[in-house]
Amino acid sequence: MELLLVLCGLLGLIGFGLPIAYALVAVSVISLAVAGIDLLVVAQRLYRGVQSFPLLAVPLFILAGQIMSRSGISGQLVDFAKTLVGQLRGGLAAVNVVTSMFFAGMSGTSMSDTAAVGGILIRPMVKRGYSRAFTGAVTAASSTIGIIIPPSVPMVILGAFIGISTGALFAAGLVAGLLLGMGLIAAAWVISTREGYPAEAPFSLSKTLRAFVRALPALAMPVIILGGILGGVFTPTEASAVAVVYGIVVSTVFYRSLSLRRLYSTFVEAAVLSGAVMLVTATAHVLGFTFTYQSLADSLLGPIAEAEMSPTLFLIVLSLVLIVAGTFLDGIAMMFIIVPLFYPVVTLLGIDPVHFGMVVVLCWGIGQQTPPVGAALFITSVLAKVDIFTLTRANLPFIAVMLAVLLLVIFFPETMVLAVPRALGL
Repeated sequence: MELLLVLCGLLGLIGFGLPIAYALVAVSVISLAVAGIDLLVVAQRLYRGVQSFPLLAVPLFILAGQIMSRSGISGQLVDFAKTLVGQLRGGLAAVNVVTSMFFAGMSGTSMSDTAAVGGILIRPMVKRGYSRAFTGAVTAASSTIGIIIPPSVPMVILGAFIGISTGALFAAGLVAGLLLGMGLIAAAWVISTREGYPAEAPFSLSKTLRAFVRALPALAMPVIILGGILGGVFTPTEASAVAVVYGIVVSTVFYRSLSLRRLYSTFVEAAVLSGAVMLVTATAHVLGFTFTYQSLADSLLGPIAEAEMSPTLFLIVLSLVLIVAGTFLDGIAMMFIIVPLFYPVVTLLGIDPVHFGMVVVLCWGIGQQTPPVGAALFITSVLAKVDIFTLTRANLPFIAVMLAVLLLVIFFPETMVLAVPRALGL
């Protein structure tokens, strides 16, 4: 009953338009005050919520993504992707997905991916005869890869929150991210064939090599980041700092596409985004403490234990809860509200925490594709100039691909999730 009251109060405050961070801390303060707890603990938990070395990677990866997004480097990635898959039916749609896969290894967020890739490809796709709804749907759906293929800001936040290796989560995202990309390309090809969307220029080895050389400095960034982390050269936090320095050098020295004025505005924008993320992280830590202190998660542990639920069935139920919650809540808020309630069950059922983490991140990505609170949808609807409901209908085949990948992750964790981390000793 107490858990229901807390959740209803939280959703009510958010529904009335109170910013998520304020809603999280307000519900926590009221709940703790009613329990007679000294509210000094709120200030302590706010501080401890962000007092984490792994979380330092969040603002740095956000900054690296903003640098790559605003420097025009994504244009080089588009040109290279076009030489690889442009010859397919609906070639620009495939280029959209492949570019997002490249960009995912640099940005760590879906929003940077959506803005960078959509800003370049939406207009050319519309000019080539693609419908605005399909163009927007491909752009929105492919941006989800940005949080699956590492580095991933949600993985950093989740790893720090529940105390699991960020490097292991990064490694676990490789197979699922690549499979998701291939699935989206296949779906785009089927739709493009049905609608008669054009192919681009035939494959040319010489053009591919030239485009590869021009894009090589940009492509080297994910290799440096992931190679360094998975090879044990540096931690994810150190890798985020390397990504920022490398992005600045490549953008200003090699490509010469980022002026000092634009670099300053990039820093300002990244600081604002980082502040918003870290504020939600801090306040969500207070809510997590409230759940733990008052043993609110026990109200879920009992029924699940009595039902003798299998790990697979539990993850399916969890996914449904996360996806439904993701339609109404921002991804970070959704994670911080749901995960503390269900994570004790993960230990009870013997589920690998990395497997659990991948399910949460995939559900986070699917939630970004569904209204009324779909961040990727809203950005893309503005760029593609199409209303959110038309865009959602066009996005349904791509959401189906994401759900298929989610089910594969749930049913085949040894292959889809744990194989790469174990091979690397993570």
